[in-house]
Order: sequence, then C-alpha cells, then structure tokens
Amino acid sequence: MQPLEFGKDQFVARADRTLFHQETQTLFLSDLHLGKGAHFRQSGIPVPDDSESNDLDRLIDAVNYTKSNTVWILGDLFHHPRSITHTQMDRWIVKFQKLHTTLKVILGNHDRDAQPLAKKLGFAIYPEPTNWHGIELAHHPDNRSGYRIAGHVHPQVELKAATDHLSCSCFAIQNQRLLLLPAFTKFSGGPRLTPGDALCFPIIGDQVLPPPN
Repeated sequence: MQPLEFGKDQFVARADRTLFHQETQTLFLSDLHLGKGAHFRQSGIPVPDDSESNDLDRLIDAVNYTKSNTVWILGDLFHHPRSITHTQMDRWIVKFQKLHTTLKVILGNHDRDAQPLAKKLGFAIYPEPTNWHGIELAHHPDNRSGYRIAGHVHPQVELKAATDHLSCSCFAIQNQRLLLLPAFTKFSGGPRLTPGDALCFPIIGDQVLPPPN
C-alpha cells in the first residue's frame, strides 16, 4: 500500500490495483473487462479460463480487507457484452453478491449495450463524468478542467537498472490533475510511461512503490 495525495484528498494505492479513500470507505477500480478471456477463447486463442474468477476473488478480498461501503468501477466492467453467456452471468452474480456493498459504475467504451448486464450484477449506473468530492470520476482521461480519476489507459511504467529493465502496471498522476488507475484485470496491456510522462507508482508483487527518480 502506498499513500497517494490527489487534489485535497488522501488515498491509498493498493497492490491489488484498487484505490482506497479511507475517510469515506470508498474503493475505486477500473477496467475489469469481464469476459475478456472467454472472448479470446471463442476466437481460438488459448487463454486461461479462470482469469475472471481470479479477478473477482481479488475484488472480494479488497472489499473485505478495506471494509469499503461503496465500490466505484470507472469503466470497462465488461469486455465484449454481446458475447457473454447466461452461464457466465450466473457465476458473476454469485461473486458480486458476496461483496455486500454499494456498487456504482461509469460505463466505458467496451461497455456498449451493457446497461442491462450491469444492473443484473447489482450496479447503479452513473454518467461520465460524475462529480465525487469535487473530483470528476470518468472512464476516459479527458480532463479539461479540475481533477479527474479515470481508467481506460491501462498505464504501465518501465523501471530500468544498469543491465535490465522491467515493465509493470502503475497508478499515474499526469499534470497534477489526472489520476490514471491501472487495469484491474491482470489480463491486459497498456502504454509504457516514463517518469517524465507522469508521476508513476509502480505495482510490483504485493507492493506499490513510490515514484522512481
């Protein structure tokens, strides 16, 4: 866990790829991409069939550990809603019922036609952007004024040593007013940022590190 100050608020960046606001017991995440693994398998690409289950188990653990009373998902709850089966939805409903918390979502670019599915999982749907404590919550990172927390980008940072380098997911603050969340699913890629692009908080194993020099 890593303390993270954004705007006038204090957050905790967590190694499970969630952002926690302790004062309001609110948990933020983005880019869960439910159904992504199955969508790839339907296209003949052999990927593990337990990726969604593992992601949802991590979310349940995060909510239980933080005792969050509200969970915000900032877009791309689903990957390809039209390819989702009733069997998948039934499994996910069981998982989300274990959260025992208020579920809120801002739909992302992958969530086209996903309103009925999101509601079946127990989510209340909010417009983009939505104001929260003077901060814009959104999927897309188009912050033209004020502070914004967003997803969509799946930011990664490249850490360099003398003879080696490592790319890892990260939380990233750009121009002091835009906070990018890492993709919650580990089955994802994204652009590599450098310390010159943003203030990056790398996620390595069970730790979130302070920004590298």
